[in-house]
Amino acid sequence: MTGLRTHRYLRLALVGVVLALAVSILTEVIRSGGVVLPSLSDYYYTPARGVFVGSLTAAGVALLALSGRDAESVFLDIAAVFAPLVAIVPTGFSGAERIPVDDLAGVRNGVSVYTAVVAVLVVLGIVLAASGQVPWRRLAVVGGIASVTATTLAVLAFSPGSAGDFPFVGGWDLHFVVTVAFFAAFAAVPAVTALRREGDDPGSRMMRTVQRVVPVVIALALAVTIVGAVAARESTVVLIGESVALTSFGAYWLAQTIERWDDADPPSIIAR
Repeated sequence: MTGLRTHRYLRLALVGVVLALAVSILTEVIRSGGVVLPSLSDYYYTPARGVFVGSLTAAGVALLALSGRDAESVFLDIAAVFAPLVAIVPTGFSGAERIPVDDLAGVRNGVSVYTAVVAVLVVLGIVLAASGQVPWRRLAVVGGIASVTATTLAVLAFSPGSAGDFPFVGGWDLHFVVTVAFFAAFAAVPAVTALRREGDDPGSRMMRTVQRVVPVVIALALAVTIVGAVAARESTVVLIGESVALTSFGAYWLAQTIERWDDADPPSIIAR
């Protein structure tokens, strides 16, 4: 019963994380006299930074702790890989392809910590996989993505040829890359659920509708975000796309939490 209660609270905590981020940004908009920044990421450079960083870090921990045995949880693990990076690797200051020098040391510190944590978790994953507690294929996918991501960021953040431009290296905005990866992993969760055979997970008619609609909404919002980031960076297009994606996932997650209130560890479809 304790494990089931923990599972419930972790799922509800993710809804709380989205709510906390929304309240923090709304508070900052009010404090600034109604000034709305172009994206959620731009609030990194405002008094909302603490909640912004804390929310994404907490989301990563909760997503990883929720690791189950079904296909959706694999994408939750992948989302957990990128969630803290959205905060650790910030967007450019005031729309420019740079971050303040005073913030760069903190960014490199965050990359160092992230790399070290990933290394520890991968080693732990190998130990658990060797004892049969974690599927090797799951470790290969999630651990591989995390290892490549951490190694790449560490090299780019500290190598003499790229450290000065980090996180804008070779024409790539690394914050944008990890943000898109984060949202894409989120979008895959309801998409995978929707593609299941009804005999495996029938659910309610309303929940099946939600599972079909939410991935489409998130995909469209992600497309709007990408287009906005490329063609209309100073407008609020990116902010709208990100907000719609987060709100849609939050609504889906809350509905699924209610539906799975008594299901602490869903059955595996990829574990073996």
